[in-house]
Amino acid sequence: MSLKIRMIVLMILGSFAFAKAQLSTFSTATKELLNNQVANGNVNYAAIKKNPQNLDLALKSLEKIELDQLTNNESKALLINAYNLFVIKGVVNHYPIKSVMDKANFFDEKVYGLGSQKVSLNQLEKEILFKKFPDERLHFALVCGAVSCPPLSMKPYTAENVEFMLKKTTKAAINNPNLVKLDMHEKKVYASKIFDWYNSDFTKNQTLIEYLNRYREDMIPDGFTVQFMNYDWALNGK
Repeated sequence: MSLKIRMIVLMILGSFAFAKAQLSTFSTATKELLNNQVANGNVNYAAIKKNPQNLDLALKSLEKIELDQLTNNESKALLINAYNLFVIKGVVNHYPIKSVMDKANFFDEKVYGLGSQKVSLNQLEKEILFKKFPDERLHFALVCGAVSCPPLSMKPYTAENVEFMLKKTTKAAINNPNLVKLDMHEKKVYASKIFDWYNSDFTKNQTLIEYLNRYREDMIPDGFTVQFMNYDWALNGK
């Protein structure tokens, strides 16, 4: 093997090792943050603002990660975690606020570092994450900082658990009466506005009720109609 080829191989291996090291730092800091500052889906934004060490460490690691050095599962898990941390960062930056909707362009400002680029929350969700992984279950993993969002997990997504957690999170959401509830008398399904906003993601070759019944513990009977609930944008804070 020539010296030039050896140098190229060493550079590739070095880049790969650096990416894994940054991913490890990101994962550890994210785990500490979620374990310590999230309970029952609610985030202790005041405590994070007072002591942002884990949040800042995780976000700095994200700026150094090269996504093309990660496996698909590593990338999928990282992008879910990144979205949720970016939301937390956006809230903390303007805390105390009562809702993310109190901050103009909260989801559209390109202020978050992901590798070498600056991205917005909407860009990360729609142009990066869903473009690479068109998985409707992601709607239950991405938490936009509102009471009507699916609860934020205390456990970060990893390459090893991402598929299991997406399945678990989806089932929990669809059996959560705050997101899906039945009126047996009126024969109605009251569903989160999420199922309206992203209806096409849930109704590929099936109805929305058929999709819900894939995960429901108590099946929705025939003859029920769907009505979408109002979305509560109040902050999901403690």
